[in-house]
Amino acid sequence: MNVHIVEDDWGVRDALVELVRGLGHSVAAYPEAESFIAAGLPGSGDLVLVDLALPGVRGEELLQQLRRLAQPPRMVAITGQPKAEIESALRRLPGIALLRKPLAAEAIAALF
Repeated sequence: MNVHIVEDDWGVRDALVELVRGLGHSVAAYPEAESFIAAGLPGSGDLVLVDLALPGVRGEELLQQLRRLAQPPRMVAITGQPKAEIESALRRLPGIALLRKPLAAEAIAALF
């Protein structure tokens, strides 16, 4: 399984990369959806962590694009947005798991 992290905050992205590598997984990280898309589509056995508040193509839009793949990867939304914005986004993304920032190492480890 490859893990893809799409997160614009450099500190959060770097910490997630170190944590996922420390758990023994292959990881690729992207500062925005556009570079993630340009790198090629993830496999159905991959895990994609997507920040909902990305610049450019928003995280919610990226997750919806991934859901439309013939064989979508496993997806988890991550965000530090206010609760009302999160609830609104999740209504449009049923079935997508959510982790709120600040992210706990235990919550990330539980994804594997």
